[in-house]
Amino acid sequence: MAGGTGVTGVSAVAGFAAAGWEVHSTSRRPPALPIQGPVQGPVQGPVHHAADLLDPASCRALVRATGPVDEIAFCAINEVPGSLVEKWTDPRQVDRNRAMLANLLDAVLAASPDFRHISIIHGSKAYGVHLPHHRLTVPHREDEPRVAHENFYFAHEDELVARSQGQNWSWTVFRAPIILGGGIGTNLSNFLALGVIASLARIAGRKFNFLAGPDEGLFQVVDADLIARAFVWAADAPSARGQIFNISNGDVTQWRSLWPVIAEACGATMGEDRPGQSCVALAGRLAPAWADAVARYGLRAPADLNAFLGESFALLDFALPSGRTSLLSTIKLRKAGFADCEDTPERIGAWFRRWQGEGLLPPLNP
Repeated sequence: MAGGTGVTGVSAVAGFAAAGWEVHSTSRRPPALPIQGPVQGPVQGPVHHAADLLDPASCRALVRATGPVDEIAFCAINEVPGSLVEKWTDPRQVDRNRAMLANLLDAVLAASPDFRHISIIHGSKAYGVHLPHHRLTVPHREDEPRVAHENFYFAHEDELVARSQGQNWSWTVFRAPIILGGGIGTNLSNFLALGVIASLARIAGRKFNFLAGPDEGLFQVVDADLIARAFVWAADAPSARGQIFNISNGDVTQWRSLWPVIAEACGATMGEDRPGQSCVALAGRLAPAWADAVARYGLRAPADLNAFLGESFALLDFALPSGRTSLLSTIKLRKAGFADCEDTPERIGAWFRRWQGEGLLPPLNP
């Protein structure tokens, strides 16, 4: 499991472990909370290994520690702190993310004669949702021509296609909308960042103001646990070989519909419309209050808000003002045999209860 502490990686580790796999996860930093998995049975619980995927020697050492590998779930990503959106089309970012995949594949393929499959999680940037002047097709379908621009998703796809030609292993790429999930070490989580904002508003006796734009488009959400189940399915499904699949919870939403769900989950009161407010700037103002909340409630989350959530607030500044409708067709995935789904408001409540129970957000009833 590459990127085992990220938004999707945390769920993927737990999902493969629950399905009976022997799981080894990796990231540059160790997990802040114990990784989930079976506590008894013939398969040991997940084992974490610190590794830098940008370093070929580190990847080789990783595979020496894990032993031969059958399956890779690749959830790793290298973003540039402080300039998230601007760097999405930077060729240097493309090169770094391509190198991480190539280095890991080099190490695994050299030491794993029975390697069978790799799944990778990508996003709707494959359809140009981050390009302001690109006219989006609704819904996005996997067979759309590529929008010509620098994008590490395409570098990953090309790497997989070229390397797998004539080999006994195959690949699957999943394209996701906004992902619901994560924990400590999560660098890109819209919903956990909103949980911080809403929780601190409730603690301070303030209202949870609506921060999204006035002209809202429709979008989708996908639960990280649902992605994990899709990874497990793809590991053994012949219909997943060499395929790109869109994946989502199955419903469609808007921020205005989700705001009261988030408010209720955090015990906050809905406030006024405040479109255009920078979440990055708001996070800077909330940083002292967050540190106080961590100490006051004995939270397990870092007191440093940036260390806790990284570029999550910058991601909100991209997601909240958008008036664009971006919808993924999931027909191809369902016809291939994976038809699982989730109710987004229900799962938001479940994740917020999980985060509160894990001490990542302040409790509702301290």
